[in-house]
Formats: sequence, structure tokens, C-alpha cells
Amino acid sequence: MTATALLLIGHGTDDAAGLAEYHQLATMVQQRLDCFVQPCFLELADPPIGQAIDQCARAGYQRIVALPLLLGAAGHQKNDIPVALRQARLRWPDLTIQYSAPLGVQYPLLKALSDRLAAVEAAAPPFPRAETALAVIGRGSSDPDSNADVARMARLLWEGRGYARVLYGFYSVTTPRVPETIDACIALGARRVIVIPYLLFTGRILQRIRGQVETARQRYPDRELLLTDHLGLHEGVLAAIEQRFHEAVAGQVAVNCDVCKYRRLFPGFTADFGRPQSSDHEHGLRGEASPSPLATLLPPRYRGGQPVSAAPMTAAPLVFDEHGQVAWDRVWGGDDPNNPFCELALAGGPPHRGTLLEPVDPATIRADPDGYQRVIAELTRALTMVTDLPVKTDVAPGWIGLVCDSEEMAIWLLRAIIVENVSARREDRLLLLPAGPQFRLEAEIKNVVTAVAKTYHYWKEHIRQ
Repeated sequence: MTATALLLIGHGTDDAAGLAEYHQLATMVQQRLDCFVQPCFLELADPPIGQAIDQCARAGYQRIVALPLLLGAAGHQKNDIPVALRQARLRWPDLTIQYSAPLGVQYPLLKALSDRLAAVEAAAPPFPRAETALAVIGRGSSDPDSNADVARMARLLWEGRGYARVLYGFYSVTTPRVPETIDACIALGARRVIVIPYLLFTGRILQRIRGQVETARQRYPDRELLLTDHLGLHEGVLAAIEQRFHEAVAGQVAVNCDVCKYRRLFPGFTADFGRPQSSDHEHGLRGEASPSPLATLLPPRYRGGQPVSAAPMTAAPLVFDEHGQVAWDRVWGGDDPNNPFCELALAGGPPHRGTLLEPVDPATIRADPDGYQRVIAELTRALTMVTDLPVKTDVAPGWIGLVCDSEEMAIWLLRAIIVENVSARREDRLLLLPAGPQFRLEAEIKNVVTAVAKTYHYWKEHIRQ
């Protein structure tokens, strides 16, 4: 094998069938490219990106190609992954990390969709294409760039094939949704509708799309509704990954920043969640240095050049209540407007921890379940005291969750907490933080709680205003 490791970055799922398909694909890619493939995930599954890079570095790999296994260019590819890669470069300054473009619109993926379409037609009774509509369904994103890729693939699939029309829709986040897309096909006169899930892997999203198609069949008993397979382990997916890998190795990665919402304002996307668009627009692809990697994390009142202290946040000793428990809500000054949060270590000072606090291996938890439950109980109590957010303790081994008020809040907190050298992951509005049986009250537990309390304060008192 080569001395290059391929970091295959999946979105993440807790669906067993989806994970199995992902790992099978990773094995096939490794055989095809003759290089070591390290699977990792953005959310919900292990290992996360930072931990996977550390494993490759410790194994002696000097170069890593980080390939986002995403069909479109959206927030994960443009912001979340670059944050994780930036942190890894700080930990491993001698390691070369080359960031690939997402899979995007490629002929091999179009061929895969075409084959899935042909297979479902071959298995069904003959039917005139002139009375058939195609409904291409993407996952859905808040980024118009990513959604536009679904529209483009739909048009390319339809062009010159003789079908009456093609429409596209999305499972979530944006519109039109699956039922609306099917309704539109029927309203335009289609007697047969073929729904094509533009998804890489099986899992809950695919299952729910199947359910929505079945519901539509009941609404339209006189029309024929068919559902193709997802992309899965098709040869086209492997070829698309290979193409992006070789581009990254050759230094030929390119993205079209002229259609990026983080650079230009788009009608209908002039604000994210009611606030102006913002990003360092680094995207991890071009290599130019941002004036400040933390610029997008600063409270608005500090973005205009107002002097900010670079001193670290005051080290606060633990404060105990009358029952001998840590009074987490009093450790950092409570409601005092001059409390240490406002010293704004986030605005230029060093991170709260010197090294990254990472999630523990599940085997470590199995070896000490009682210790793990004690840590989870204390983190639950602490996080409840320093935020007003619900806490989830059953999300995944080694993680504890905070249910944020919005997806925007979860994204912002995730990035800010990672800057503090505390691992974090996200699934929609759920922010996941590390927990392990060996976590000590005055060390790792306090690290997690401090990072959350500090960044939550920023969000509530500065960012959200």
C-alpha cells in the first residue's frame, strides 16, 4: 500500500445497516486505491474526524487525504470539516492533510442513478416513458449550492431519455418535500412516477422515504408509484471517490465559490436562521490563511476592531454547596456581569485545555460501567446547572447530549467548544460532548462543563443579540 491514508468522512448514523454498508464501501475503496482507508464520521458514529486523524498519524502516515463522503457542498464540507482539520494540523504540524472536494456532480454518479432507474423499470410491466415522471429526492440542505446539485443531477438524468418530465425534492430542511414532489408529478399528468432517492447509504432516511411513497400509493390508487434503490455500493460511487482522491493527491481540487452562500448573498438565502451569513470562507480547499481562524466565533461587538484581552479565562476553583456537591452555577461568578466569561478568552486567548479531550473507547466504558454512570450523572447535573438546555444521556456510549434551541445554536456551540480543545459532535439540534469513566471532577469533568458554560454564555449574551 502507499504511504498515504485516505480519511473517508461519512455523515454518520446510528442505523446498523447504514453503518455496515458504509464500512463495506470503505473496504472496497481500500482495495481499489491500494491505500489505507480510515473511516470516520461527522456525527453519531465513531470515530470522529479528529480521533481518526490521530490514529493515522500515530500509525506513521505522513500524508492524509480527507475526503468528505457527501453528495453536495454544504455546511459540513465548507465549515465543520475544515474546523476539525485545522485542529488536527495544530496537533500534528508535520502531517500533510489534503482536503478533497465532496463527490458533487460527476458522470459516474449519474451513471449509477441511470442504472438504478433502469433496474426498477426492467422489473416492472412495460409503460410509456411519455407518461412517466421522475422524482429525484435529495437529503436536503440549508445551502443552495448543495440543493442545486440535486436539481442538476435530476436534469442530467432526464435529458434525452424520453420521460414526460423530471421534478426534484428533498427529504428534509428545504422544500419541496417528498409528498409535495409526488403530488406535483401527479398534478402534471404522470400516470407512473418513479421516485429516485439520491442517497449514498441505506438507513432511516431511506426507510422514511419508502414510507412516504407507500402513503402516496394509498392516496393515488389509480397511479403507479415505483421506488428505485439508493446509490449504495454501485461502481459509480467507487469511481467518483477515486476521482476526488486523485484530484486531491495531484493538488487539483477546485470548488465554485461564486455560488457559495458564504461568499455571495442569494435571494431566499440572504440570512441564515434570520441572521446575516458569515464564514471565513476558507473551505479548507484553497489553503489561504484567514486573518483569524476564530473570526466567525467573536461576538459581534468585538468584530469591528475593538481591543480584546488575549488573556486566558481566569482559573476558577471548584465551589461546593452545603451538601458537598460542586455548585457549578457559582464556580464562575454566577450572574455577576464581570464574571470571567466576559474576559473573552475565545477572542484570542489560548484554549481552555492544552490537549484535545477525546471520547473514550466503548471497551473502557464496559470495563467500568459504574464509574461511567457516576460521570454521566455529574455531567448531567452540571450541564443542567450552567445551561437551561435538556440533557440526553442515552445517545451513544462515551457521549452526553445537549438539546439546543436551534440547529444554528448547535453548530455555533460545536465550533466554539472544539476551539477549547474539547471534542464535540452534532446531530441536528443535539450537541454531543465526551464522557468517560476515568473523567475526574477537577479535570475532565470540569473541562467539559467549563467549555459549555463559557460558550453558552457567549451565545446567550453576545452572539444571539
